[in-house]
Amino acid sequence: MNKGFTIIEMVVSLAITALLLMGVLATFDLNSRITRVETHVADMQQSLRIAQDDVVRTVRMAGRGGLLMTDTTHPLPTGVAVSFRDNVADNQLMVAGKPDTRILPGTDVLTVRGVFGTLYQSNVASALNLDSQTNPTKGTLILTDPSPGGAAQDLTPLKKAKEDGVAEAILLVSSLDDTIYAVVELDPVNTVVEEKSVRLAFNISSSGNAYSNLSPGGVFSPNLLNVGYAGILEEYRYYIREDHAIPDDLASDLAPKLVKARFFPGTDKPYRNDDANARLDLADNILDLQVAFGFDTTNQGSRAQDADYVGTDDQISETANGVGDDWLFNAPEDNATDAVWQNLPPEYVRITTLARTDRRDPDPKYLSPLLPARIENRAYPSTDPANSDTERKFRRRRLQTVIDLRNL
Repeated sequence: MNKGFTIIEMVVSLAITALLLMGVLATFDLNSRITRVETHVADMQQSLRIAQDDVVRTVRMAGRGGLLMTDTTHPLPTGVAVSFRDNVADNQLMVAGKPDTRILPGTDVLTVRGVFGTLYQSNVASALNLDSQTNPTKGTLILTDPSPGGAAQDLTPLKKAKEDGVAEAILLVSSLDDTIYAVVELDPVNTVVEEKSVRLAFNISSSGNAYSNLSPGGVFSPNLLNVGYAGILEEYRYYIREDHAIPDDLASDLAPKLVKARFFPGTDKPYRNDDANARLDLADNILDLQVAFGFDTTNQGSRAQDADYVGTDDQISETANGVGDDWLFNAPEDNATDAVWQNLPPEYVRITTLARTDRRDPDPKYLSPLLPARIENRAYPSTDPANSDTERKFRRRRLQTVIDLRNL
């Protein structure tokens, strides 16, 4: 007579099977949560790398073409080649009337100018023609391909500006001294394009785009009687755009983005008058952008011996007015108008970015560490919203880079 399992045996077998399945499922769940966390952390680190890489490449070229860092009409922090707005207040828009360009409060805005994509050599003897030698208001400049020295010159961007009617900012640099330069406005209507040359027509000042404000002293130098080099001047602004999980709902979860915006230089007009150029998202989930300028001040020893120069946490003590420190805007006391910073162009820019994961950690017990007391000159007290338990559910990372202003 064949015998089957008893009810007790079946119950025990099912219980063991259930326990085994629960263990397997718990293992899968743990692995799944670890995978999600690692994926989010990898995405966050990639955003940091992308953000820093683009900023570093652009800042390294700041002033390309001959722009000065500062002059009497452009003192720090509103220099010509590099400038920034420090710890922006609430409800500030990059473009007036455009709420999708709202700047995240407390972050910095970094502006970089230079001839990044084009730099042309001109014929010193005959290329420049002004309507007046004493008080010019307009002129022309002939550029050719190849250059007077025989090098190939791609005139396509200038021809495109003529074709599209774009009043580009044009940097004109003297062949005698690269500190003699002017920024003028392209006149696309009167510009003449030929197969191997472009005769640029330009206005020295205009109520539409007052590029002349970027010239030394805000005027066209009477010493600029010939031009050795010229190029299209570009301006980029890096800022943190305050975006949210639900657009236009400021109470919904924050979803900040680092933006690389392009503007007509020295103006508040997005490039080509396209508002989309004021919100070109570069990297997601960047919570903060902080900027500091590095100097070699006369009251210092070697900058290599400056603990703050090589440090990453930037938490050293600092006396008022930056004395004993080669960094400007890395402490609340710093003021660009203080005597220690005057007549001394910065040699380095230090960029600090703070990022977080796209989603909160799946571990209900996880809390990221409190942010440091300050990042550069921005304070992060324990009561700051960024240090709330809700925000600490995100994993966060900081990345800091010191950039050599090699063109300045």
